[in-house]
Amino acid sequence: MAPIINIFSSNLSDLVETKKVFENDGFDVFSHTLVSEETINEVYKKQPDIVLLDLEIGNSDGIELCYQLKAENALNAFIVLFSSHEEDYIQIEAFKAGADDYIVKPINPRVLVKRIRALLKRKPINPKKDKAKILSYNSLKIDRDSYLVYNDGASFSLPRKEFEMLYLLINKPQKVFTREEIFQKVWKEKECENARIIDVHIRKIREKIGDNIINTIKGVGYQLA
Repeated sequence: MAPIINIFSSNLSDLVETKKVFENDGFDVFSHTLVSEETINEVYKKQPDIVLLDLEIGNSDGIELCYQLKAENALNAFIVLFSSHEEDYIQIEAFKAGADDYIVKPINPRVLVKRIRALLKRKPINPKKDKAKILSYNSLKIDRDSYLVYNDGASFSLPRKEFEMLYLLINKPQKVFTREEIFQKVWKEKECENARIIDVHIRKIREKIGDNIINTIKGVGYQLA
């Protein structure tokens, strides 16, 4: 499987060249020129191996975004800052934000790829993922520590089973879960005598977060919209 990299940079010429070099080396590359809720959610959905952040990203900066990605703990990825700034205090701030590496530009694109490849070798083959503290989907955020759900600026709690069901769907947004799978993962039991109990809980979740978040896949189960 090709390694996945998300790149944030407002320097279009750098972005195009860097994207091309990584693609030629076999990476799946996703690039962004701005930081927004939509682009952050895309990163979480892609679950990349590497996030490469330019210090200058349009409406934000790499250090601030690094802080956010590390704080939300929703990724199992290396985060690398790259910048033309060599000052020690900037590099120190980057590492304080949780960066795994800091690369000073200009750098030969092929050397950059080799640096990233070397970083990937530090990653365990089957790393044990911590459960993400916060997951985001559009305007919806769920906080596992507090069992709170945030939607359009408002916060509310869900009963434990409903929270776990919503968390399960958002954690794997592209997967269609059968009722039996949801029951096994949330109720921690192998056999489900009445799978329709899942429908009841989904209806209650929709009443609180809206009908457009969870899709019903006829004859199968449920998937994040």
